[in-house]
Amino acid sequence: MTSPSLTVDTPAGPVRATAGPRQDDAVVFELGGAMRGSVHVTGTHHPHRWDQFTAVRACLGPVNAYQTTAPDDALPRLTRSRTRYHGSLTLYPDDYADRPQVSVYPMTSADGHEPPEKTEATITAVLRACAAHVAQRDDLPVVLDLSRQRDTATLLRFLTWSAAHHRAEAARLEREACAAHPARRAAVAAWWTVAAGFSLPRTRSCC
Repeated sequence: MTSPSLTVDTPAGPVRATAGPRQDDAVVFELGGAMRGSVHVTGTHHPHRWDQFTAVRACLGPVNAYQTTAPDDALPRLTRSRTRYHGSLTLYPDDYADRPQVSVYPMTSADGHEPPEKTEATITAVLRACAAHVAQRDDLPVVLDLSRQRDTATLLRFLTWSAAHHRAEAARLEREACAAHPARRAAVAAWWTVAAGFSLPRTRSCC
């Protein structure tokens, strides 16, 4: 088992992240140092392989942000600031790279503003470190299996809706294309008529 505590070097200074006991499919880190609050880390599906639960997702706050919303006063903040932030990061394996890849969900403050560059870099570093920590734990297979059991039904409902939506959109576009075909043929015929007129030899008028 990896150590429950880690220190993350960030642009705002060192941040200490201490992992609590695993809560079924998640590990919650309490933050100290340059950042205060908590980070919730759980398993999730690979961003490009919907049927493979091989990734971990770190969310700002003590809860899974994809299932519920943490109260504003429970969101993390920099120690010298009162502004709290939403956001998440997914760490997933890549067949073509030696290091895991990262997908960052856009971060916003509790009142909907983008964080300054330094703050965003600090938050990203902490989320990535917490996600990497869980990805190296001995009980990662348990976390991933429980996350699969938790999310599969919802994921299948989304994929079913998405497939039906895209089929309906394709059918709509096909109908529009068919409806526009006569007008397109008429426009082409008119263009050729005008072009033929310009190509006819011109005669000079007599004085």
